[in-house]
Amino acid sequence: MGIRTGDIVLVHSSLKSLGWVNGGPVAVIQALLRAVGDDGTIVMPTQSNSLTNPENWEAPFAPKEWLETIRDTMPVFDPRITPTQDMGQVAELFRTWPGAIRSKHPSTSFTAFGLLAEEITSNHSLSDPLGVSSPLGKLYRLGAKVLLIGVDFDKCTALHLAERIVWPDRPKVSEGAPLMIDGERQWVSFEVPRLMDSNAFLPIGASVLRAGLAAVGPLGKGKGILIEMRQLVDHAVTIWSSDRNSIPA
Repeated sequence: MGIRTGDIVLVHSSLKSLGWVNGGPVAVIQALLRAVGDDGTIVMPTQSNSLTNPENWEAPFAPKEWLETIRDTMPVFDPRITPTQDMGQVAELFRTWPGAIRSKHPSTSFTAFGLLAEEITSNHSLSDPLGVSSPLGKLYRLGAKVLLIGVDFDKCTALHLAERIVWPDRPKVSEGAPLMIDGERQWVSFEVPRLMDSNAFLPIGASVLRAGLAAVGPLGKGKGILIEMRQLVDHAVTIWSSDRNSIPA
């Protein structure tokens, strides 16, 4: 696929897309770490969408009379034990990998292992979790690659960075989560930019493939896509900037 020793790789994966894997997610993670070597870094999104403001929940919907109780009893975000949600088996195991470092955002964390793991995951802003100061912004500046294992571009978090660049003044959403502050549990409220529907990423992916910017090849029974993150983000910024009204708010 073109991954080399010393690479920084942001990975999105579907284990089942590979077919049967001897060793399952353990074998996949070991293969990724072996590919980049001791001088490389592997990064995965390890989001936990249930640690969010229950007022915004839709599936399941939270009745108004439940909101205070939910906020009061929701377990505090703990990067060691808070599970991922809808991230897949590989990412869920990766967040617990010995030596891996998880960023401190309660709902939009990233986990990294390798030479630059601490730099990438540090100082993750509550109010701009996918912007230029976030782990995504750092990966862009560090020249990372994006690897999609059996998933399409609608799962590619890197495109949220392009979204933030093109539309820096997106409407804000009231968010919150229980955090430990000075040794005490507190519900912390903050605002984050509203995200576009990730289905809008699919035309960008198709354009990237037509332009020959990505390497595509078989991975097990599935397909892998590898692309330089800067090329991907810059391509999306160019397309979206040509018609800023083309994406629904």
